[in-house]
Amino acid sequence: MTEPPAEILSRLRPIPTTVGPPTTAPRDVVGLDPAGAPCRIQVVEAAAPVLLLFLSAGCLGCRDLWEGLAGLHAGLDGAARLAVVTRSAGEEDPAAIAALAAGAATGPEVAVVMSSSAFTHYRVAGPPFLVVTAADAVRTESVAWGLDQTLRIALSALSGV
Repeated sequence: MTEPPAEILSRLRPIPTTVGPPTTAPRDVVGLDPAGAPCRIQVVEAAAPVLLLFLSAGCLGCRDLWEGLAGLHAGLDGAARLAVVTRSAGEEDPAAIAALAAGAATGPEVAVVMSSSAFTHYRVAGPPFLVVTAADAVRTESVAWGLDQTLRIALSALSGV
């Protein structure tokens, strides 16, 4: 038996979940890298803005973002650092995350941190999602619909448009 449409619609939430400018306070992302070593993405004391890209190994919509990380990093052209955030081990497979990060050939300039607490703090219901943050404010939050749109949204937020 299926649910009535009104019940389904009553549970839907808009993405992002806020109206107007983001109200989330910037916070450093703390967790583990895929090898299990402690990892911290500086946001609050950072010298440059950070594009936090929330991804998952099991998300089909995330595949082109994983594969295009090097291009996304290059497209930011120094306007922001790029960091990938996944859920913590137990909710994600560290080996699968490590394989995707290695396959992206991003090098050390793109950090990967496994942190379910970052998903909670930045109110990310599910990947793919992006948050552009600076030390003083979260500038934008949005669904990451492919490389081109993700880069366009990030650069727009960074330019203040």
